[in-house]
Amino acid sequence: MIALAALLLAAAAPDAQRGTLAEAARAFDDAQFHHDRAALERFLAPDFLFVTGKGEALGRDGFIAGATTPGEVLEPFVIAHHRVEPQGADGGVVSGEGIERGTQDGKPFVSHFRYVDAFARRHGRWVVVYTQVTSLPRP
Repeated sequence: MIALAALLLAAAAPDAQRGTLAEAARAFDDAQFHHDRAALERFLAPDFLFVTGKGEALGRDGFIAGATTPGEVLEPFVIAHHRVEPQGADGGVVSGEGIERGTQDGKPFVSHFRYVDAFARRHGRWVVVYTQVTSLPRP
């Protein structure tokens, strides 16, 4: 049953990229939560820039490596203050605040952050062109 759900999620991702900005944002978040490398590769533009909570600038490969770290298990979490702000027909900004809990190689961790994802519609598909994370004090 879980394998079927994973297949359905993977199959829905390309359609979400052609849907609304809100649908694309939700699918991008799901790809990160599920460590779905293939979906992340579809979502991240070749010129994607990621600014980490420590101010480090990484490209597409650095983001994917961090989001697919082996041994990481995330607990379900809710994004607070979630906003989807279309910027014309082919752009938009999605932001929110999250508290992420999980384990890395069996050791628990907690992170608290605000984020912004800038989306652009390219060739009829939503892609993420920029993400910035601001670290906040642990809850």
